[in-house]
Amino acid sequence: MITTETCHGFPVQKVETLLGTLEVSQYGAHVLGWTPSGGRPVFYMSGTAVYAEGKALRGGIPICWPWFGKHPTEQKNNPSHGLARISMWQFEHGEELTEGEARLEYALRLSGHPVAEYELHMSRDTLEITLRTRQAPEDMPFSAALHSYFSVSDYERVSITGLEGVPFTEYATDAVAHSEAPLVPAGHIDRIYYPVATEREICVNDAAWGRVLRITRRGSKSCVVWNPGEVGAAGMSDVEPGTSHSFLAVETTVVPDEKLILHAGESHELHMAVSVHAL
Repeated sequence: MITTETCHGFPVQKVETLLGTLEVSQYGAHVLGWTPSGGRPVFYMSGTAVYAEGKALRGGIPICWPWFGKHPTEQKNNPSHGLARISMWQFEHGEELTEGEARLEYALRLSGHPVAEYELHMSRDTLEITLRTRQAPEDMPFSAALHSYFSVSDYERVSITGLEGVPFTEYATDAVAHSEAPLVPAGHIDRIYYPVATEREICVNDAAWGRVLRITRRGSKSCVVWNPGEVGAAGMSDVEPGTSHSFLAVETTVVPDEKLILHAGESHELHMAVSVHAL
């Protein structure tokens, strides 16, 4: 069953089938939650997220588009991480497929920008997400991210595999030492890994919950790993108090360092699949 309800002032599509539940807000085409049948929620959503126009939601999967970080040329009048996550998207189509699978489709058409199309496909223990960027109006630097906040038992007790040996830049000025190969985050972590080969499978291994989240990507040559740490989270009003250990952002990205230029009329497809497996 696919329904549309109003939640926190915004229309939200809710999918309920024998394979699980999926909730997506048209504001930002923002995934609010996905829970496979009989399992735990895959994404963290803050209980103090601010649902207001012009504000990005904390948790789930914000879409950073058509730039990641600061605007590449005009930073003064443009929001960080682009327009997609603070825009109202059009819900184009929703359908239940065979054996409990479901698909949702969204689009964003903003004057002076490419067209964005967003598709979600929920199947058994897997969520596939595709962000298509079409009809670039002119040659433009392009970057983007599926800023996934994964729900974990404790981000300092999970391990991440698939990034061993990949160069990274650490942007956390107060970073502490992390166990590497596999990565075990601690404190404030804010890393961009680049270049990450497309064929690498990135896994979030959560022994306490007995599961592994396997992430595969297309159209992405980089990955961000982020958690603000307890001190940083305490200064963020939209991170629910006491929940900083409950999430770890592992983002499928096209970062500015990739120096991707979309030429007039060109397209790009960013794809992420997340599957849940027993550990």
